[in-house]
Amino acid sequence: MVFRALAKTVTAALTRDLWPGSEPWLGWLRHPLTCLGTALVAAALCAWLVKPLALVACAALGAVLVVGVVWPEIALRGLSTRLAFHQARVTEGQPVTVDVTVTNRWPWPVWGVVVEADLGGVEAVALARIAAWATTTFSWECVARPRGCHPLHPPRLVTGFPFGLRTASRPIAVERPLLVWPRTVPLETLLDAAETRPTEEPVATTRAGDSGDASGTRPFRPGDSLRRVHWPLTARTGVMVVTERQAPVLSAVRVEFDADPTLHAGTGPDGSLEEAIRIAASIALAYQRVGAHVEVCHGHDTIAVEPGAPGRRRLLDALARFQPAGAGCGAGRGGCRRIHSRGCGLFHVTVVAGDAVMQRTEHRHVHGDRLWVVLRPRGGRPALPGRVLTVEQPGAEAFRRAWRSLCHAG
Repeated sequence: MVFRALAKTVTAALTRDLWPGSEPWLGWLRHPLTCLGTALVAAALCAWLVKPLALVACAALGAVLVVGVVWPEIALRGLSTRLAFHQARVTEGQPVTVDVTVTNRWPWPVWGVVVEADLGGVEAVALARIAAWATTTFSWECVARPRGCHPLHPPRLVTGFPFGLRTASRPIAVERPLLVWPRTVPLETLLDAAETRPTEEPVATTRAGDSGDASGTRPFRPGDSLRRVHWPLTARTGVMVVTERQAPVLSAVRVEFDADPTLHAGTGPDGSLEEAIRIAASIALAYQRVGAHVEVCHGHDTIAVEPGAPGRRRLLDALARFQPAGAGCGAGRGGCRRIHSRGCGLFHVTVVAGDAVMQRTEHRHVHGDRLWVVLRPRGGRPALPGRVLTVEQPGAEAFRRAWRSLCHAG
């Protein structure tokens, strides 16, 4: 017991930082240039005071210092580099191939070159030998993790060859940037049209949907609302049967999400702001696929989603480029905007974080029929006007289960 206490005391004394402010100086003293410079001065003093033979060591150390400091800059001056992605657009989590083309104008080969490109965390890729007077293309595959326009920061060509005494870098020209779309969840079922408040538009008599007059019956499918079950026919046949109704020619949906980053929990791809963007995009695309008029609101911007593949691409492009500018309403284009207080004839879906519900009082004074999607609520189900869908856990599966349960019970 005494030995253990003594060992603990000695360990604490040996590992204690007695001078916390000395770290910058110690880092400078540990640098290889400082060590080699000190050795060079010592060799010069020995040659002067002891024996001229020490001049050999002095010359060798001087040559190492000069080559180690000057050579990285010389090597990079003869290189021109271009970076391109094979695809113009991918979704979060998908692999993408990166091509780096290096042209060497020197009559000697170059080694020890590294490409640093920020693809959601610095990607440092070491290149093999770059042949003299040649153009070499290097390719590798990486995973596009965060939403946005990549590279997030200008890529650079870096080298410390041959001794690592000094690091030189040059910018890399980006030929084709990469747009990383937010990851979306395919929604198999949607809320009934009675719940989505369709606009006063005629219904199609040749197409089945969720509004208009009853046009027939069909067998129950997983995800159908229990409110559409034809109970007399179900009791008579013993098989679940639902009522088929006419489809609306046009219904209108507005999807909103809080763009103020200070109201969201976490940062980066796993934060609630990114999750809100994914959920808003998933709901908007689900209604766009069935022919609804869809608007997506964030910050001070409103995106009208056009029908078909071009509308889907423009929406995802806009969400990929969206970056929050700051906290507080009106703080730049990415700042938050008051939630619409009027119905405007649209069905509103508002995606908010649990912290935003507690901090922003305007959420509690909104009129009209509305669906609230609350992410990671604190303290149970929030008291909000309208229907509330709570997503307790982050991730696509948690939202998919909650949405399916809402549509099935609705």
